[in-house]
Amino acid sequence: MARNHYAVFGMGSFGSKLAIELSRAGNTVLIVDIDRERVDDLRDKVTEAVIADVSNEEVVRELNVRKFDAVILGMSSHFEDQILALTLLKQEGVRKVLAKANNAIQERILFRLGADEVIQPEQDVAERLSRRLSLPNFADLFEFKGSAIAEVIVPESLAGRSLRQLDLRNRFNVTVLLIKKSGCGSETIMNPDTVLEKGDQLTVFGSQNSIMEVFRGE
Repeated sequence: MARNHYAVFGMGSFGSKLAIELSRAGNTVLIVDIDRERVDDLRDKVTEAVIADVSNEEVVRELNVRKFDAVILGMSSHFEDQILALTLLKQEGVRKVLAKANNAIQERILFRLGADEVIQPEQDVAERLSRRLSLPNFADLFEFKGSAIAEVIVPESLAGRSLRQLDLRNRFNVTVLLIKKSGCGSETIMNPDTVLEKGDQLTVFGSQNSIMEVFRGE
C-alpha cells in the first residue's frame, strides 16, 4: 500500500533523484517536465509521468494538485517558471509546496510567495559534511520541527555508565531512541540498565544544542 501521494515538477538531477527515491519508498509519484526525453527516461520508475509546462495555469488545474500530500518544485534553474508554478499551486489550494532554491535570494522569494519549505541541496550537504568533519562523534544530524534527530558515537566521557545513571532525558532533555552496539549488525531497543561502551552508536532526539553538549566529547 502506498504511503503518500507526491508530485515532482522539474526533472533535473535533484527532481529526478527525489522522484525515484520517493517511488522506491512506496509512495505514488507523479512527475512533470516540459522535456520529453527527461520524462520518458523516468516513466517506468514512477507512478505517472506527464510532459507539460507547469507554469501554465490550465496545466496546473488539470493536474488536480489538491489530491497530493505535497508538490515539490525542482525547477530552480528556471526560476521564473518556478515562481509561476508556485503561485498557481497556492491558488489551487495545494496542501504543501516544497521548492528547491539555488541561493539565499531565491529562498527568501519562495518563502514570501508561500512555499512551505525551501531546500538548498548543496548548502544542506555542505552543512552536514561540516558537522561530520568538525564533530567526530556525530555520524549525522537532521533538524526536525525545531528539534533534531542525530546519530552519535558514544564518547569516552559517557562510556561505562548505564542509561539510567546518565539520565539524559531529565538532565538534558535528550532521548535515546536506538542503540547499535559496537561490532553488532542490528539496532536494539534498550532498557535503562543498558551500559554504554565507547564506540556504540546511538540515535537520539532533542534540541541540537543539547545533543551537541552531551556528545561533543570534550
